[in-house]
Amino acid sequence: MAQKLIISTELSPRHQLQQFANFRWGLIGFEATAAVAGWLFDYPVSSWPLIWLLLLTHISTNVIPRLFAGAQSHLARIYAISCCLDVLLLGCLLLLSGGVSNGLVALLLLPVAVAAVMLPGRVCYIIAMLAIMAYSLLLLIGDLTIPDVDQLLQQAEHAQHSHMHSSAAGSAFNQHMLQMWWAFALSAILISWFINAQANLIRLKSRKISELQQQQVRHEHMLALATFAANAAHDLASPIQTMNLLCDEIAVDNSSPALTDLRLQLNRCQQIVQQLRQDAGSLRRDDAPQPLLVLTEQHIDRWLNSRPDIGLAIDKTITAADFTLADSQGFGAALINILDNAADASVANGCAELKVAIALQDSGFSISIYDFGEGLSDNRLAELGKLPQQSEQGLGIGQFLANVSIERLGGTVRRRNLDNGTLTRIDIPRPKVEHS
Repeated sequence: MAQKLIISTELSPRHQLQQFANFRWGLIGFEATAAVAGWLFDYPVSSWPLIWLLLLTHISTNVIPRLFAGAQSHLARIYAISCCLDVLLLGCLLLLSGGVSNGLVALLLLPVAVAAVMLPGRVCYIIAMLAIMAYSLLLLIGDLTIPDVDQLLQQAEHAQHSHMHSSAAGSAFNQHMLQMWWAFALSAILISWFINAQANLIRLKSRKISELQQQQVRHEHMLALATFAANAAHDLASPIQTMNLLCDEIAVDNSSPALTDLRLQLNRCQQIVQQLRQDAGSLRRDDAPQPLLVLTEQHIDRWLNSRPDIGLAIDKTITAADFTLADSQGFGAALINILDNAADASVANGCAELKVAIALQDSGFSISIYDFGEGLSDNRLAELGKLPQQSEQGLGIGQFLANVSIERLGGTVRRRNLDNGTLTRIDIPRPKVEHS
């Protein structure tokens, strides 16, 4: 199994859940501290037993998320439900301890801020609207520990016999309450919008940084493999030449068919080394862009010449004009490598056949390679092409180099198992300049 060499730029889901639980413990601790202080200083509340019951309920709700720590696919729902419970329980506590006249009413903004960080935009706006509704209900119901405001104004009116003065005081008080409501609603909406936008931007940048780290690691492995290949080609040249000379000397006294086969194999090795040198030399020259469809057909023909034992069925779907590809050599090497591995998988399963589907559309170019092998395990399928790996079948390094070469061109390589083999799909998007 390939080792994970990338340091994640984002918190793991388990760590995020732990931080979220710690935040709620802090909120519950502050609520309990405020309740104890109010009880010691005889703060007027509607019912102390109900307040203690609500605190116990809040504590129990923070134990539930730990039970779902392994269900990472449901963490967003856990965050949303927990934030809704925070708003609901905070609203009930405030209702029993003074309503909007309680200075701790601003705590209703804390679940809104947390939801903006942890949840998608639509959900965090729902939490913000729920907090605004809670504040509105507190404003409408008023303080349960004192008589109704209208009743107080009426008592003041009868006591002072001044209807004009009480109306003016009531109007000023109502205006103050309305301004408080507008300030709270605007704060909740702005917090949801700003924090959620910043959180999304941070997540996007973290994802990009992680992708760049992965590309850097793959490129470092690719550079190391290229260095090893160059050294191997240099070291093999002399032994191959020496073996050719020995074959010539042995042929004077012995002309067996085995010796002829040995000479053919040595000549093939020498051609491979020479081809590797030519390919390396061509990298120093500017590679002229070539049409991608034509380039693909040329490399498939070249591959068929080297694998005459493989039957190949090609299906073409062309609905758009061809476009050029700059790194034709890298793409060709990757394509041939993938074809070789697919053919080997089919031959190992007793079926020397492949199926290739080529599609050229407005969005880009794709080539699908179907083999008739035994398929790959889920772990092998997920790791193949990510990093160089050891394999008895010869897969791993070649697939890794193929993936890196295609990704350098802006394309992708995806693999999935079929009922009777494996599908390898290469997608290369059309360049924006040509697409426009």
